[in-house]
Formats: sequence, structure tokens, C-alpha cells
Amino acid sequence: MSSVEHRRRVILDAIAEGRIETQEQMVAALAERGIEASQASVSRDITALRLVKADGRWTAPPRELPAANPLEERIAGRLRSVAPAGDHLLVLRTPPGEAQGVALALDGLEPGGVVGTLAGDDTIFVAVVDAAAGVAVAAWLNSLILPEHHHAAGQRPAME
Repeated sequence: MSSVEHRRRVILDAIAEGRIETQEQMVAALAERGIEASQASVSRDITALRLVKADGRWTAPPRELPAANPLEERIAGRLRSVAPAGDHLLVLRTPPGEAQGVALALDGLEPGGVVGTLAGDDTIFVAVVDAAAGVAVAAWLNSLILPEHHHAAGQRPAME
């Protein structure tokens, strides 16, 4: 463990054990634990640890939900619609120039039932093993579409 990592762990322990309201108090708390640190270093540590002031004292940030999968985020931010095209094919729509990135993300996620993808500029064909897989994959993809991008299957967004 590096000295910076060690110092940051000690900071977290110190704020959990007692009331530390200022950076100067943080420097003093570190010194009491045998760690020499400047106020500037403590300031950087506070930023890196994302500490927050609550009730006048430094605290760890509230626990967050785990970050979403970046591949799912790529799909969610760009996918506009999903429509079936027979038992073994889904047609996905994206903004112009985004289809290849969405297809690459979909391939990287390797959802069950998907045989492969073929992307153009704003359209992706997704081959699925059977109709049941098509329904499941379409439902999953539709759950990823951001509400402001959701269009009824097969409908194109109105031109502005």
C-alpha cells in the first residue's frame, strides 16, 4: 500500500472515530497517528475520498449503488427503438453514426440467445436463436432505452 493510500485509510478511520470539522483538525488527527501531512495534501485527500460535510463535520459520502455496466450505458444512451422482424431477427434503431458502437457494446455483453449483430449507420440487425430469445432480448433492450428516447416498436421519431 502506498503512503497516500495508507494516509487516506487513516483519514477514513479518523473521521469515523471522532468529530473532525476542519482540514487543520484533519492534519492534527493524522499527526496523532504518526502521519505527517500538509493541509494541501489533506485537501487533495478530501477531494479524492469524496468526503462531505454533514452536521459540520467531515464524513464519508453516502454509499452509492454500484455503477451501471458501461456497455449497458452505451446502449441506453444511444438505442432508440427495438422491433421484431420475424422469429430470428430484431431491428434496432440509433441516431446516425451510432449503430456500430451499440452493436459492439451488445456483442461485448454477450446476452443469451443472441447469435450475432450486423450494424450499419443507424440500424442494427440482431440475429437470435429463436422467437423466445427474440422476445427476451427485445424486452431487455427495451428496458435499457432511456425514457426520452423510447419510441413504439417500428415507429420512427418525428422529424424536427
